[in-house]
Amino acid sequence: MLSLLVIVLLMTFFLYTDEKISLQLLYQKDNNIYYHLMMGKIVSFLMPFLVTILLMDHDQPYLKPLFSYFGRSFVLIHKMILYFLIITWIYGVIILFYHLLPSLMTHYYILNNQAIHFLIHIYLDGLILSIFILLLIKERYKAFAILIPLFYTLIGWLYEDYQIPFIYYLFPVYSSFFSGFTLAYLYKLCYILLGLAITAKLMLHEEIK
Repeated sequence: MLSLLVIVLLMTFFLYTDEKISLQLLYQKDNNIYYHLMMGKIVSFLMPFLVTILLMDHDQPYLKPLFSYFGRSFVLIHKMILYFLIITWIYGVIILFYHLLPSLMTHYYILNNQAIHFLIHIYLDGLILSIFILLLIKERYKAFAILIPLFYTLIGWLYEDYQIPFIYYLFPVYSSFFSGFTLAYLYKLCYILLGLAITAKLMLHEEIK
C-alpha cells in the first residue's frame, strides 16, 4: 500500500498551486495538459511495481494443503479471482484519485477522452502483468519478480521512440501510438484471456513440491 500512498502524494504535490483562479482559467488548457502528462508518467511508472508487490507472494506453501480438501482447480480459480478483484480495486482507487483530487484542488481540470483511454489501457496492462507474475514467479524465484515491472518500463520507453508492431504483438503494454488503434482494446482482451487460459492450464498440471 506504500506505493499507492506514494502515487496519491505525488498527485497532490503536482496539483498544488498558489495561482489565482483567474490565472488557472486563463491557462486552463496548458495546465490541464501538464497535469495529464505528469500523472500519466507517474501512474504508468509506479503501478507495475505496485502490482508486483501485491502479487509476488501468490505462491505460498500454505495453499498446497488446500488442494487436498477443495481440489486444485477450485483453489487456483478462486485465487485468480481474488487477485483480479484486488487489482481492479487498486486501479479503481487510482482512477478515483486521478479524477477527484484535481477536481477538488484546481479550477482548470478537465477529464479528456485521451485520459480515459489511458486509464483503461493502464488497467488492462495491470491484468497482463498479473498474468505474467502468476505464470513466472514462484516462491523460490520471488527475488526475480522485480524484473517484470522493470521489463514493462523498458518496453514502454522503447515504444516512445520505436513503433515496432511485432514487439507490440508479443508485449501489448501501453503505447500512445499503438493504443490509438481501434482494435487495441480487443487485442489486449484476447491476450489476457489467452494468458489466463495458459496460466490456469500450467498451474493445474504443476508438480506440487
